[in-house]
Amino acid sequence: MRTGTTMALLALLLSACGGGFRGTFEDELGMSALTFHPDGRVVMSSPVAGVERELTYEIDGDRIRVRLSRDNDAALLLTRVDDDTLSGPVGTRYRRKD
Repeated sequence: MRTGTTMALLALLLSACGGGFRGTFEDELGMSALTFHPDGRVVMSSPVAGVERELTYEIDGDRIRVRLSRDNDAALLLTRVDDDTLSGPVGTRYRRKD
């Protein structure tokens, strides 16, 4: 019984931490996109400007923190509205593209 409970808790913990977040989300104007990889990497791109940057992200509940620099704490803070929508600063919405 004890081993079964321990294994169930371990499976729950791994499913919560593992797997990560994935998908490409584009802002409503098509000016920028965020492609999340389950290993904690995110690619921020702007098709209009032809710019692409690889960054890292962390998830805490429905909040996603995209680290903009390795040198300081600058970050883009996003909130998961639902599986297909992220909300950013100043009401910016990112919708799942893939």
